[in-house]
Amino acid sequence: MEIRFLGPLGKVTGSCAWLRDDRRAWNFLVDCGMQQGEETAKEWNNQNWPFEPKEIKFVILTHAHIDHSGLLPCLYRDGFKGKVYCTQETAEIAKVLLKDAANLDDKLFTEAEIKKIVWSPFKREPILGRRNPVDNDLFIQFFRSGHILGAVSACIYWGDRKRGEQKRIVFSGDIGPQREDEEVLPIIRHAMNPGACDFAVLESTYGSKVRDSSERDPEERRHHLRRLLIQTIERNGTLIIPCFALGRSQDVIFDLHAIVAQEPDLFGATRFILDYPLAQRLNKATSKFWKMTDNNGHKIRPAWLGKQVFRLLGLPCNDPSSNKEAFKAIDALVTDRDDPDWVPLCGGNHVAAQWKPVFSLKDPVTDDIRSGQVPTVIVTGSGDCQSGKASKWLPELLPDGNVIVALTGFCSSGSVGRQLLDIAGLPARERELHVSKEITWETSRGRTSVCVADIKATIESIKGYSAHGDQSDLLNWVFQNPGGAPSGRTIFLQHGDDLNREGLRAALTEAASQAKVELEVRLPGSESGWISLEAGAPEDPDARALQELLARRPDLRSQILDSEKAEEGDLAPVACRKSV
Repeated sequence: MEIRFLGPLGKVTGSCAWLRDDRRAWNFLVDCGMQQGEETAKEWNNQNWPFEPKEIKFVILTHAHIDHSGLLPCLYRDGFKGKVYCTQETAEIAKVLLKDAANLDDKLFTEAEIKKIVWSPFKREPILGRRNPVDNDLFIQFFRSGHILGAVSACIYWGDRKRGEQKRIVFSGDIGPQREDEEVLPIIRHAMNPGACDFAVLESTYGSKVRDSSERDPEERRHHLRRLLIQTIERNGTLIIPCFALGRSQDVIFDLHAIVAQEPDLFGATRFILDYPLAQRLNKATSKFWKMTDNNGHKIRPAWLGKQVFRLLGLPCNDPSSNKEAFKAIDALVTDRDDPDWVPLCGGNHVAAQWKPVFSLKDPVTDDIRSGQVPTVIVTGSGDCQSGKASKWLPELLPDGNVIVALTGFCSSGSVGRQLLDIAGLPARERELHVSKEITWETSRGRTSVCVADIKATIESIKGYSAHGDQSDLLNWVFQNPGGAPSGRTIFLQHGDDLNREGLRAALTEAASQAKVELEVRLPGSESGWISLEAGAPEDPDARALQELLARRPDLRSQILDSEKAEEGDLAPVACRKSV
């Protein structure tokens, strides 16, 4: 087996790795993503493939974000006919995101090409942690990565399993800031331990950044959001929160529900509006997946919903009635506040007792909001304020001194969000001197501009909503295995600019030195070409145990081998997943 890193190298978007074994006729990809916001985006997204698409056997997709999935329709258009292995959640989310991306200005693909994708979720339980055969002596294993719903790290096993010669490479995908019992994001469950592998391919988006404790404290994040709500009530104004549709909007909405449920008398009269068509489509497609459980043969647990939801609501974990109430709390996020069929939660603490839908999902009346009759909160897109509904609301609201704009994540250089952050600390009098500077939106509706001198709104940045782990989270993912064995003896760093890759390499090297473990950290580049993965693999402990058993009891050999052959030949597992 050998690997060639196509992207992203020295960049953050456009994930794609190519693996092949000519002797075994294996030829496949891990992720096939679009570049977004990169200087090379147009060239990458319209490139000639470095391989023949029809010769690719399958694609492993770690999660649905467009920078990982966005070129799949193009791959099928150009001759690929294989399967896309992923979680069921990733498949459903990707369908929505790709359909939305098909309508972007560059028109890279059509909705008809999206329909060609052969989504192939594994269905035998446990979904997470089970080795799934995709060819003779070739297996795929998924581990939750704590990034977004459905996101996984993908471990690939290859080689002769009977002889204990299997090797392993794990692709981290995007790692979230979710450690067990130390979750930062409000809904998603912690990242899983992938075990010790021969090789690991690790993202490095924030490889040189270590967040301070306040950015990792969910209570601090909610306290900041609560202060903004109180200011909005005092001004009888509007709080607008532009955020990304997938993950971020659900996290913000959950926190707002929590704040209202904690103090319903204070916030009950506030109007909450979700003016975000893409987020609503995603919510409709994915709300059922928060109710999924996974059975590993010893216990049944929520597959994606984190313990922090249970703690907030005062519900004991691993209790059937608690699961039902926690799942109902998530249903509130996608239910209109005027829904007559809503039934309150049973059990739990005072927060659970007051938990109910607070958002209006109907189209808002713009004039009514501008009149300032009721304190109003608007959650809308996009996260960088560049497009979507944000490009409609912000030109109207920014000149109003009773408006607060709360940004919840990274905004790239030159984006509207970044321009707003750049003036956030300027007093109104200083902004009035900036008569030559305009903030401009270019949309399908035309060109709209607001002069900085006219912006009276308060600009805030709420920390703690990033779905990417920082350096400490990435180190934890590498060294969390029992005994301190790293997730890969050799680690390849990608999915980050060179500053973050270098920072993470230094941190990994130092951590390995302190732990007294051998670790090779490599920064592949476009010049690296094909890299062999055939040296230095430890024995597969399962296969080793089998060999010892066979050596002691030769009469069991045929029975055991026949059993394994039957299991490994099951390339179309039977569905037995539960929805509670």
